[in-house]
Amino acid sequence: MTNRMISVLSFLLLLGGCYATTDEAEVGEIGAALELDNGGLDMEDELPTFGMEERFEELALLEADLPVTDPMEADSATLAITSVPEAVAVNVAIVWGQIPGDRTNEVPHDWSGVLAVNRGALIARRTVMFEPVTDRLLPRPNPQVLPFTSATLPHHDGLVITIVDPTPEAPEPLILTYVADLPGPAGSEGGTLRVPLRAILGGPTELASDPAGNRMVAAAHARPIDVCQHGFTMGRWHRVAEGRGRLVGRVVGADGELLGHMRGIYGVRASGEQVFFGKYINTEGRFRGIFAGRYDDGHFEGRWITRDGERGGLGGEYREQIPGPETGGHFLGRWGEATCDVRL
Repeated sequence: MTNRMISVLSFLLLLGGCYATTDEAEVGEIGAALELDNGGLDMEDELPTFGMEERFEELALLEADLPVTDPMEADSATLAITSVPEAVAVNVAIVWGQIPGDRTNEVPHDWSGVLAVNRGALIARRTVMFEPVTDRLLPRPNPQVLPFTSATLPHHDGLVITIVDPTPEAPEPLILTYVADLPGPAGSEGGTLRVPLRAILGGPTELASDPAGNRMVAAAHARPIDVCQHGFTMGRWHRVAEGRGRLVGRVVGADGELLGHMRGIYGVRASGEQVFFGKYINTEGRFRGIFAGRYDDGHFEGRWITRDGERGGLGGEYREQIPGPETGGHFLGRWGEATCDVRL
C-alpha cells in the first residue's frame, strides 16, 4: 500500500467534525458521553455506514482490501490436505509498513518476498491495500509457498490468508515463515522471519520493527469446531484532545469479508478509567452490538453487547496518531462470540 494505504489498516476520516483541529465543544461532548452507560450509544438501527457513505468510502480508499481467487485452493494437493478429518484451519491477518501511517516518511520499503508454511497448505483470501503498480501476488509453485511483491511508503500493505494444518497434534509446531528479497526490519534474521502460529493466536503481535517506523504485525485464530461468529475489526483510533478521541472502522469476518461498520469514542473518565465504546452495524445498517471495554499502553479489550445481553468479546492493539493534520491512529483486533472459545 504505498502512498495510498491500509494500514492503513488506518487514517483521516472525519466524524461530524474536522480532526485536524481541536473543537472544544466536541471534546466536551465526548467527555460527557464517556461517563454514560455504553458511552451513551443506543441499540437502534442506523442508515448504512451511519449515513456517512462518502466518508466511509474515503476510509475504504485508505483501507481497501480485495478478495482473492487463489487457484491453489482447487489444486489436488490442497484438496487432499483440506479433506483430512483432523485438519484445522487457521485464519491469519498480517500487515506490514508504516504502522501507524507517517506521511512525512520519505523512505520507501520493499517487502517483496514469500510467505511459506512448513506443512499443510496456505490459501490467499484477500489483499489489503495492494496497489497495482508495486503490489501483487505472484504465481505459486506449490500450496506451501505464496510469493508476492509489495512496497510501502507512508502506510502499509497486508494479506488475509488461511493456513490448513492436516496434523495439528504433530510435535513439530506449525511455522509461518516470511522470506524477504531484501533484508527486513529488525527482528528478522537476514530477511527471514519464522513465526510459530501459536505465538500469534493470543491477539495482534508485532513480529518485526525498525527505527524508521516500519513494522510487521499479525493476528490469527484457529477456526472453532462449533459454528460461531468471529473475525477482525480495524480502523482509526483518532485522538481529538488529551484523553479524548473517536473510533471508526470496519468489522470483517474470519476470511476478511466485510460484515459492517463501527464508530464510537474513547477516553479517560473522571474516575481515571480509560474506556472505549463503539456501535457496530451490519452493511444494511442493522444494529449488531456495542463494543465496550478498556484500553491502555497500546492494548484494548472489551465485551460485545447485544440487545439480548453479552454476546462475546474483542481485543487487540491500537496506536494514537502522530501529531499533524494528515495522519491518524489505527487499531487492529479480533472479535468473537463467547462460544468460539478463542483467546482475544
